[in-house]
Amino acid sequence: MAINLRNFFLKMIPYILSIIGGAVLFKLTKNNVHDPDLAGLVTNIAASLLAIPLVFILYDYSNYLVSRRLNKTMANHMTDKLNVILLNMIIIIRQILGIRQNLTFVSLNKMGDISVSRIIKKFKITPAQIKDLRIYYNELDSLIYNSTQTDALTDAQIQLLTGLMRELSLLINEYKFRRNRRIAAKYLINLIGKIIEWLDSDAFAAMHFQQLLGAAEIDSANQKKAQPQ
Repeated sequence: MAINLRNFFLKMIPYILSIIGGAVLFKLTKNNVHDPDLAGLVTNIAASLLAIPLVFILYDYSNYLVSRRLNKTMANHMTDKLNVILLNMIIIIRQILGIRQNLTFVSLNKMGDISVSRIIKKFKITPAQIKDLRIYYNELDSLIYNSTQTDALTDAQIQLLTGLMRELSLLINEYKFRRNRRIAAKYLINLIGKIIEWLDSDAFAAMHFQQLLGAAEIDSANQKKAQPQ
């Protein structure tokens, strides 16, 4: 989570003023107040002005460290969920295109080179697949919304996922209203490209691809069991 320097300095102003005020008050007391009781009282006030901001600064800093660790954990958890959703979408896309070879990180990247003519030739989508794609669209929408509340994802990641959702929405609407295979093929190519871009940008996804794929297959199976027959 990036630190907003302007907000940081604005938040520090009261602390800095309190420290300066305490130091000035202590200096003035030392040089100008000769009554021991009054000097002791003013010195205690000056000490409080010096000490209290330091306590709050330490508290804010420790709270920032805890929040940063929590945000990192949430970001990792959210990224894992996103990877599983996107791999589920890839599984559906491979079914739509009739691709039977084993899915690996290499074969996934090769899908980015698939031509429009091949997609048009192989394209065969079912109502059940459209229903699943709508479910994943809603799950993506929910995760992106939650990420804006917690700063778990970067602006670039949100932009990429939003673009991905747009292509998915266009594909679903094309199937629903016009069913133009050529137009649908272009949306599908764009969708594949954005999924590959996301997974390529995640080093964990590249290193643990098969593990994530297994999680995606289990999630898909559980979702089918949960759906009414």
